[in-house]
Amino acid sequence: MPEGEGESTATRASSIGEATGGDPGSVLLGLTGLRIEGGIASVSRCLARALDEEVQAGRLARTDRVLLLEPAGEPAPPPTRGDQHLARGSQARFVWQLWRAFRRQRHDLVLFDLVGLARSVLLPLPGFPPPRTAIFVHGIELAGARSGARARALAAATRVLANSEFTAARVRREFPGLAERVRAVPLCIDPERAAAWRESPAASLPPREPAALIVGRMWSEERGKGHDALLEAWPGVRRRVPAAELWIAGEGDDLPRLEARARELGVAPAVRFLGRVSDAELGALYRRASLYAMPSRQEGFGLAWAEAMWCGLPCVGSTADAAGEVIRDGETGLLVPWGDVAAIGAAVGALLVDPARARRMGEAGRRHARERFSYDRFRRDLLAALEPS
Repeated sequence: MPEGEGESTATRASSIGEATGGDPGSVLLGLTGLRIEGGIASVSRCLARALDEEVQAGRLARTDRVLLLEPAGEPAPPPTRGDQHLARGSQARFVWQLWRAFRRQRHDLVLFDLVGLARSVLLPLPGFPPPRTAIFVHGIELAGARSGARARALAAATRVLANSEFTAARVRREFPGLAERVRAVPLCIDPERAAAWRESPAASLPPREPAALIVGRMWSEERGKGHDALLEAWPGVRRRVPAAELWIAGEGDDLPRLEARARELGVAPAVRFLGRVSDAELGALYRRASLYAMPSRQEGFGLAWAEAMWCGLPCVGSTADAAGEVIRDGETGLLVPWGDVAAIGAAVGALLVDPARARRMGEAGRRHARERFSYDRFRRDLLAALEPS
């Protein structure tokens, strides 16, 4: 860290929720959930943690949270100072709890982790909308925010936080009226996951297997992650590396179709559909596979690439989305054109057939992930982005 950087960040952070008169203010978080699965929850845990640390440091008076989908049986611990409300999946309860919390504390900032949740501030309730709102956007949901309540929520936001420079550029292009309010806050590895995945001594790690891993939901209305292209490329990969396997982790209504496609292509014995995996199981997969392959067209950031690199895996992504912001082509992985089955097969095969090259890329990715995708860097970017202009 450059000399004085920590001090200047702390100074800037002190006014994020600064109330009139210079006293520490407060922030209200409207979040999807903290103890649920998925990348949004990982981002939200980092948001909540960063702002809670500001409270502990005395730069914020309190943070309150309203969580839409948090499991009631085992919710996340409440804030250091502030209240936590569980909406138990009810949109109406979420809006009511958010409005009630705001009416009690008159927070200086209301921060949402999704555009859809921010629609609640548009309801004709006394005191709404709050004077300052911020929305974290992830990319794929922007298609549904060009009109209607989501569009109005974005237009009303005083700050739009984008999960990457790629997503920030898209917001500025598609919503030019927001251009001056957009700030890029690239994502980080969830510290809870990083702790769970803390490496064992190298001698005790299992050897890498000749396998490519892809992790993510498989929904019929969202077929942009590259599952089909990987399956279509696999016969060629197997001709080059006969023992090569494709490991597919995740669930979704498109799973039966993909399983049938693997059978049609004659690669079903080499494709393992792993279903939902726990964080511990995911960490083990990252350590056992030889590469992470997600030749997607829809990632606003692609947290799984960063996680894979954190665990020492080279990555294959496409040139159609934010992969180039996460993967250094030729150094920490390879970028290929979206949907180009031959190029995807060649990239995967090149890494599987040359384990030494894959290891070099994996180690470069491990170093890059710790420099670029650390929680401390995310926290600094977040606090700077939330500063009033």
